[in-house]
Amino acid sequence: MKTHRPFLFILLFFTATQLFGQNKWSFDFGLGTALHSGNVNSFNLNNNASINRNDSLIALDFHYKILYSSLIDRDDIGQQWKETNFEVNGGIKFDYRQHDRFSPFLALEMLTNKYKGYDIKMSGLIGLKYRIYVKPSFCDYSISAAFVYDWTDFTDATILPNNNFRISLRPKIKQRLTENLTLLNLTYYQPSVLDFDDFIINSSTTLQTQLSKNCFSTLDSPTSIAAECLQTNTRNTISFRKFL
Repeated sequence: MKTHRPFLFILLFFTATQLFGQNKWSFDFGLGTALHSGNVNSFNLNNNASINRNDSLIALDFHYKILYSSLIDRDDIGQQWKETNFEVNGGIKFDYRQHDRFSPFLALEMLTNKYKGYDIKMSGLIGLKYRIYVKPSFCDYSISAAFVYDWTDFTDATILPNNNFRISLRPKIKQRLTENLTLLNLTYYQPSVLDFDDFIINSSTTLQTQLSKNCFSTLDSPTSIAAECLQTNTRNTISFRKFL
């Protein structure tokens, strides 16, 4: 086996040189806010960043997102209360031959959110994507199916860690509307393998405007449905993209 090690190192070095030599890597950094008023007033501040590679062979993405939110409301006797929430989310996604008709992919995600009761929540996903119609840099219409494994450790020590297997179905619509404006919609339907009445629906519609060569404005409206609970939000993010 040792006699093959020099050959393996040369092969790995050659492959890495080819990947980095194609100048397909980019770095994104974004800052955004969201302000809500009504029965409950809230203010959100988010920061996200990613390093990704995107070409016909592979799509590889390392990313994180930090969310800080402050909620202000009044109770039944008129006393004001305030709560803050701090969430950190990070992960990696790998897509092989992303522009082919069929392409396999996998993803790993980790999240912590004390306000929602999650000490650590981890998700692993593996699946297959079918592209209905794709024109790189212009449009992407596809649907994917995957298996998801969730593991959650709660902040409440009296609650045992929970794990669950889910099926994930996700249609995707990505369309460049004008030279500087792109529409993206992702909808995830994720029922539990053991109980289809236990499902999660996450949907996000995004409008991204290219302000300059490296600057983008993103208007995002995510919606989540789980356990008969509906949550919706609207946020705007200014991001900077640099090709490495």
